[in-house]
Amino acid sequence: MTQRNGESPQRVHDADDAAKEAWGASQIGPFDYVPKLGFREYWYPGVWAKQVGKRKPKMATMLNEDVVFFRSGDGSVAALTDWCPHRNARLSLGVSEFPGTITCPYHGYTFDSTGQCVAGLIDSPESPVVAKMKARHFPTQEFKGIVFVWMGETDPVPLEEDLPVELTDERNDLYTRMKVWETNWTEPVNQGVDFHEGYLHRKQFAALGGSRFKFHALFDKSFGFFRERMSFYGGVRVDTEGDNFYTLNPAAPQSGPQYHPGVNASWPQKRWWQVLKARRRGSGSPVRQSLMGTPSFQHAGQLPSIIRVFGSGPPVSVHTRWMVPITVDLTRTWTFTIGRRPKTWLGRLWKNVWYYFWRKPSIVVRTNEWEDLVVFMRDRLRFDLPQKLGPLDTGVIYFRRHLARRSRDFQRLGGAHGTVKAPPTRTADEWRAAAAAGLDLDAAPDNRGVTEAAG
Repeated sequence: MTQRNGESPQRVHDADDAAKEAWGASQIGPFDYVPKLGFREYWYPGVWAKQVGKRKPKMATMLNEDVVFFRSGDGSVAALTDWCPHRNARLSLGVSEFPGTITCPYHGYTFDSTGQCVAGLIDSPESPVVAKMKARHFPTQEFKGIVFVWMGETDPVPLEEDLPVELTDERNDLYTRMKVWETNWTEPVNQGVDFHEGYLHRKQFAALGGSRFKFHALFDKSFGFFRERMSFYGGVRVDTEGDNFYTLNPAAPQSGPQYHPGVNASWPQKRWWQVLKARRRGSGSPVRQSLMGTPSFQHAGQLPSIIRVFGSGPPVSVHTRWMVPITVDLTRTWTFTIGRRPKTWLGRLWKNVWYYFWRKPSIVVRTNEWEDLVVFMRDRLRFDLPQKLGPLDTGVIYFRRHLARRSRDFQRLGGAHGTVKAPPTRTADEWRAAAAAGLDLDAAPDNRGVTEAAG
């Protein structure tokens, strides 16, 4: 493979390696280099800012950490661990007795937005324990009405470094849906960078989530009901690579019935009403630009837990999903439908109709929640058994083996908590000491020989 778009030879090597590994039935595990509870040295969407009241706090679990949100003295949203350092009661059951503070409901110990205990209301104004208690503080920043939280142990980077670029483009607007999915966060990421839709989403009028009618198929402007079905993808290629993202397209997609000798039959069967040729989206060399500024793509992945689909041009919209681990078995899924902002009120009205009566029910709900989630939700997919990944999983292999090891956790700490093969090799304090000594902060020593042969 030749170098693309000024990419480094290492990036091109990673893409080639992932493709070759896919054709060799890779056995890389879901948590070899990917932490079961998520990469920690990143910003994540936490809660809606409007959910945090002046007196009543809001609690959310993120990366297995219970976090309480309340208003600081300047009105912004602050975040602390939900466990009071006195006797570990929940701060979120308390209230903000005083502006910029949160008071524990058990004994009245009160904490400011930095986590420092500033008063023991029924203890004493001179209590010796007050100055000695401090709750863990999580840096926060509000963007687009969402409170983002830095979950890392090292110092936070600017929020813009972790935001999808299409979110920060002032020419775009967005629609947002947040839903808790009963699954480990890695599978919605895997699903977002593999090529499953040719089979899982093949039905036009029925959904897997019970007897639910997909009415949107009747109004598909591409006349998908009348087109030949895609038969196979012919492999998957990595088209564009960056330090924290990559995009994917099918290598050689084919449509119409194809003979499978193993079952002595052709699939898919062509119906009499399928009179139109299949659409060739994703085939050939992509030339149109996506909202990311990359050539068009069908799937894309980004650290720490972001996927994109429908990244085609012209730049009308992109389906961006950001997974926030809650526990091992629960994920808070933020789905953003992002597109160019209409210039007229009529255009804005039409776009609202398009989203609420077409895109949301057809893609966000029916496709993602009635079909995708139904297959891999808790107790329907196992992570403890060996996996054999093939050509459809090129994007999964790339994320697990290559992108994961370019994560900030690996750069700063030499590994990630919760991985099977790559725990951290240094602490956050050691990282800060390296900073004070003027050493490279993004080059943690790693002498474990994590580079392994594929398979």
